[in-house]
Amino acid sequence: MQKVVLCCCCVLLAAPCSADVSSTVVLTSNYLFNGITLTNHDPALQPSLDWSSGDGWYAGLWASNVKFSPGTELEFDATIGYWTELSPDWVLDVGVAQYTYHGSESANSEAFNFPEAYLKLSYKNTKLGYWYASDYFGAGGGHYIVALFQTIPLHENGSLLLTADRSTSTQTDKFMRDTDGTYHHWRIAYLASWQGLNWTLAFDDTDYSLPFYGDAKVSLAVAKTFSW
Repeated sequence: MQKVVLCCCCVLLAAPCSADVSSTVVLTSNYLFNGITLTNHDPALQPSLDWSSGDGWYAGLWASNVKFSPGTELEFDATIGYWTELSPDWVLDVGVAQYTYHGSESANSEAFNFPEAYLKLSYKNTKLGYWYASDYFGAGGGHYIVALFQTIPLHENGSLLLTADRSTSTQTDKFMRDTDGTYHHWRIAYLASWQGLNWTLAFDDTDYSLPFYGDAKVSLAVAKTFSW
């Protein structure tokens, strides 16, 4: 975990002048992780720092307040990856991320920490993604996610983003889910740019077996990106 975070920090601090560095601040009414609330349906403030080399390499740091376990208050993530155009219409993106959690000493928040690898393949406005973690949320069990994204342009400053994904646990005794260790999540989101801000109005639902956490919900997020 420390190696991934340190690597991302070094990349961001040592970025050459030709690279792009930006920061985005998001305020959302509900932090949803594959359709599951990680803030008890409360709002979240989510800043990020992102670096792009201009030739495919990228790295990022991201943070959010959380409230899914007593005493755990902060999520801090690091990502490093590489994307390349296979052709004018096809894009391949691979990378690794480290999720870390922080809170009071008695909360033992670091027990939730886990690394994850991902691969994404895009064709025009369609994207297929795959994520795998061998120790998902520190529970000691493997987990993978397959997701399909479809963007539908509506007008110059707005589009629809349709998402459907399946989360699967390879060790069902490690997670409180249905007996087959899976759940499904679907989302429809309207994305728009207005007044120099990026807005997202979304509806999410799941068939997650535990009530409350995966219930259907509507969320609103507003984001501002600063580049230098």
